[in-house]
Amino acid sequence: MIRGMFTVLTLFSVALFPWPFAALLALIGALPIPLLPLATGLLVDVLYYVPAPHTVPLATVVGAVVSGGAYHVRSRLKMGIIT
Repeated sequence: MIRGMFTVLTLFSVALFPWPFAALLALIGALPIPLLPLATGLLVDVLYYVPAPHTVPLATVVGAVVSGGAYHVRSRLKMGIIT
């Protein structure tokens, strides 16, 4: 229940609050919900896309990197390597 509410709050914060707040919520939620930064990045790129010939979906790329890091840290915590 809390994970769902946190996900909804993070995704709504993309449209309602400044981007640093949404990024902070995505980083905080990355450990319990590893795909949250990727979903947030996708939503940011969909909402604020500006067509240009050389644009890279930067928020999606950053979200994917943070999600990958969250999966790595989460797997280490489950294995007991990081205490």
